[in-house]
Amino acid sequence: MVVLLGLSLFYSGCVEDTFSRVEDPVEQEENTEEPEEEGLTEEEERQLAEEARAEERRQREEALKKELGHFFVPLPAEEPKDNPHVQAKGIYVTGNTAGGTGRFAELLDLLDNTELNTMVIDVKNDHGLMTYNSEIEIVKEVGANRATPIRDISALMETLNEHDVYPIARVVVFRDPHLPEKQPDWAIQKKDGSGVWRDRSGYAWVNPYDKNVWDYNIAIAKEAALHGFREIQFDYVRFPENARRVDEEANFPGSEGKERDKAIEAFLAYAREELSEYNVHISADVFGVISTSWGDSDRIGQSWERIAPLTEIISPMIYPSHYGPGYFGFAVPDANPGGTVTRALEDALKRNAPLENPGVIRPWLQSFTATWVRGHIRYGAEQVREQIDAALELGIDEYLIWNAANRYHKDAFLPADKAAQREEAKKSERREAGHDQLGRTAEEALKDYLEAMRRTRWREAYAWQSTTNTMDHAEFREWLDSHTSSLEDYEITNQSSAGDNVEFTLSAELKFSEGNLSLENSKFQVLQVNGVWRVRPDNEFLEILTKDNGIND
Repeated sequence: MVVLLGLSLFYSGCVEDTFSRVEDPVEQEENTEEPEEEGLTEEEERQLAEEARAEERRQREEALKKELGHFFVPLPAEEPKDNPHVQAKGIYVTGNTAGGTGRFAELLDLLDNTELNTMVIDVKNDHGLMTYNSEIEIVKEVGANRATPIRDISALMETLNEHDVYPIARVVVFRDPHLPEKQPDWAIQKKDGSGVWRDRSGYAWVNPYDKNVWDYNIAIAKEAALHGFREIQFDYVRFPENARRVDEEANFPGSEGKERDKAIEAFLAYAREELSEYNVHISADVFGVISTSWGDSDRIGQSWERIAPLTEIISPMIYPSHYGPGYFGFAVPDANPGGTVTRALEDALKRNAPLENPGVIRPWLQSFTATWVRGHIRYGAEQVREQIDAALELGIDEYLIWNAANRYHKDAFLPADKAAQREEAKKSERREAGHDQLGRTAEEALKDYLEAMRRTRWREAYAWQSTTNTMDHAEFREWLDSHTSSLEDYEITNQSSAGDNVEFTLSAELKFSEGNLSLENSKFQVLQVNGVWRVRPDNEFLEILTKDNGIND
C-alpha cells in the first residue's frame, strides 16, 4: 500500500510537470523550419554543366554512329576558333609537295615574302586517294589510304599555322577512279549493263546521283575540317564532259529523271548542311565557260545560278588556254591572258548580279604553258601578273594560281604591303569616279539597261534589272518576250544621289502595235548590288510594257 501510494505521487508529479511545460509559452516555442542545405559552389555547378554537355555529346555521337555507320566522323569542338573570311591569294599544292621538304620549304618562303597567303592542298586527289592517313572507316575499307605522302597531318597544319597560311582542303568529288574499283555499285554504269562505265582516258567516275558517294566525300571534308583546314574546296563537282558520248554509253542509277545540274545543286546543299557546324567555308570549282554559257549547256551539271548561291566562294577556272579559237573575239585566247580573264570575269560579275548572296568570285588563273594549243605563248611571271591585274581592275582581289607541278614565278607576285596599297588605290579610284566593278557610272548602267530593254537583249536586261520579283533567267526571258510594247526612245532629264542610291527622272516613248505612248517623269532607281549598278524601273513603265497580257512585275 505504501509502495502504490509512492508510485501514484511520482506519476502525478511527472504529468503535472509535463502539462506545466506545455502551458509555458517559453517552453512551447520550437524551430519548425527544415535545416538549410548547403548550396553548390560555382565550380561545382560548372562541373555539373560540363558533365551534362559531355553526356549529351556522347549520346549524340552514339546516335550519329548508328545513323552514319562507316561514314561516321566525330563532332567538332564545342567552342570553335574564329574563322573569318580571308582575302585569299593562293597556289595549288599536291600531297606529294606538302608531304615533302625541299619544294614545300620553297613555297613557304614564297608565301612568307609575297602577297600570297593561301595553299590549296590535295586531301583527296585526282586518283581518288587520300594524301594523309584517314581514320574514317569507309576510307580504310576501300583502301583509299593506299599511298599517303603526308605522313603527319598535324605537323603539317602546325607548320601552316606558324607561317600564317590559310589552308584550303581540295576534295576531288565525282572524278574518282579508285572508289568504283572497290564499290562498283556506286559508279556510273554502262548502258548495256556490262559493268562500270569509263571515260576516254580509261577512268571510272562515281555516280553523282548516289547518296553513298555524297556521304563518302562529305565525311572526308569533315575530317579535313577537324584537322584544321579552314575551307573545303570541292573540285570535279560535275558529271563527265563529252555529254553526247556519255548519253549514248552511260547509265546513272537513281537519277529518276532529275536534271544533272539539279543533282549537283542537291549535293552542294546537302554538303553545306552537313558541314554547317564544322566551322569551315565551302567553295566549288567550275569550268570557266560556265560564267558565259547559260543553263547547263554542256550537260555536265554545272550552271552558275545553281552553284553560286550555295557556296561562299565560287572559283571559275578561267585559264586562257581552255578557251577555243575565237572565244571572246580572240583568235587564240591563250595568247591574250589579260583580255581573256577580263571578258570571263565581266561575265561572272553579270551572273552574280541578280543572285541573292552569291559566292565571292575567286578565279583560278593560269601559270603553265599550254604547248598543246596552236598559237600558244609561254607563260612566265609577266603573263601571270597580267591575269592578276586584269582581275583587280574589276575589283576582284582574290585569286588562285594553278601549276600542276607546283612551280611558280616569284616575280609574278608583289610584296604584301605593295599589293595592299595597289588594291586600296583601285578601290579609291572606283569610289571617287562612282564606278561599279565593271567600271560604269550609275548613268551608264541605266543606259545599258534601257538599251537592253529596247533591243530585247534578255541576258543584259536580266543582269541589270533589280526588282522584288524572283524570276530565274528562263522566266525573265519569257517575261521579256511577252511584252506587248517596246521602248522606242528615252531621255534622261534629271538625276539626284543619296549614297549608293541614285534616282533618275526620264521621259520615254513606248511603241504599241496601235501607236505610241509617251511616259513623262518616270522615276528609275539605280543602286549597287553585288558590286554592280542595277536598275529598279518605274512601276508604271513595267506595267505599260506588259499591258493587256496579264503578266506584271
